Amino acid sequence: MPVGRLLPLEGAAAALVGGYHGTWIPAAEAAQVPLSSAYLGAGVLAALPADRCGPTETARVLRYSALQSAGQCGPCLNGLPRMAAAFQTLATPGPQGTARTDLSRWAGLVEGRGACHHPDGTIRLVRSALTTFATELDAHANGHCTATDHTPLLPVPAEGI
Repeated sequence: MPVGRLLPLEGAAAALVGGYHGTWIPAAEAAQVPLSSAYLGAGVLAALPADRCGPTETARVLRYSALQSAGQCGPCLNGLPRMAAAFQTLATPGPQGTARTDLSRWAGLVEGRGACHHPDGTIRLVRSALTTFATELDAHANGHCTATDHTPLLPVPAEGI
């Protein structure tokens, strides 16, 4: 069954399939993608309205994921916080420096090296966000965000930590 039959995607920019360790998929593609264990992850589906900022939502989730680490291995202790900070740079309109290149490189260094799979799920989210929101990231690099509603959408517990 395609994701679009389970999740209303009209007026959406993207779908998050599999929760915070899942995959961002452009809405038009998600409407046709069959729901399978390859994408399902935690079984969470969320639509990102077209008026919201995908990079900002991703940055919020990445910060939360970095804070949820047990801090038992290098990828969680060092890699995830650095990746969350780099993605926050991408989510903020203005100069991005080497943040995109760094994220791509760090994803390769972190993947498969954690004491558990927490870093791997985070890498999946990062890689899909870099692809799905590439146009928005380009707009951010040029100093503006196309979102018209900046209200946080995805629930992130203890955001004030």
